[in-house]
Amino acid sequence: MIQVEKVTSPEERFILNKEYIKTLASPIDGYWENVIIGNSQCYIIIYNGKKAGHFFVDSKKTLVQFYTFTEYFMHAPEIFEYIIANNIAENATVSTKETEFLSLCLDYQKNISIDCYLFTDNKNIKYELANFKDVSFKLAKSDDIVTIKAKCDPAFEGYYEDLIENNQLFVLYSGNILLGIGEFRIFKSNEQYGDIGMSVAEEYRKKGIGTYIITQLKEH
Repeated sequence: MIQVEKVTSPEERFILNKEYIKTLASPIDGYWENVIIGNSQCYIIIYNGKKAGHFFVDSKKTLVQFYTFTEYFMHAPEIFEYIIANNIAENATVSTKETEFLSLCLDYQKNISIDCYLFTDNKNIKYELANFKDVSFKLAKSDDIVTIKAKCDPAFEGYYEDLIENNQLFVLYSGNILLGIGEFRIFKSNEQYGDIGMSVAEEYRKKGIGTYIITQLKEH
């Protein structure tokens, strides 16, 4: 008999997600972990009265994480079918590093689309920013928030503020003109790894600023 129970404890959610990530061969994307998984509903899987694993489903009924304990691997297809049959999830998003989850998705898929490609960058390149004077790259402060929101890509409420509070947001200025921002987010589940990303003010794009920000973040 299969049952599922919603997880309401933030601590339990974090532990379940962290234990799952430990089983993967390479780090999971930080945005995926902190935002997608972080805002999804977590369920415990009960199989014949015993805890057998867990899964996460987002607000659009997309299955974004699925995990069964080793001793329940043979029952994973049955559990997967239960989730589909009971309309708990209508589709799934999975990365190639999640091999067991991916194989189930391939077995039960009706159509497949590629969302994005991730790749490894192991090159250290020095990059200088030309055509701009008085360039400064530094940690953002709360005073920068208004300019950041006006110049850079929109984000959900409190996102930039949280990055600033945790010293994870950088600003690139030419004099008093904001050219772009860079993010350096440490993974909550594995502090050995982090994500870097950038956003360039629209009027200064295609001038090498994004590349400059990324190289600066890699040296951080």
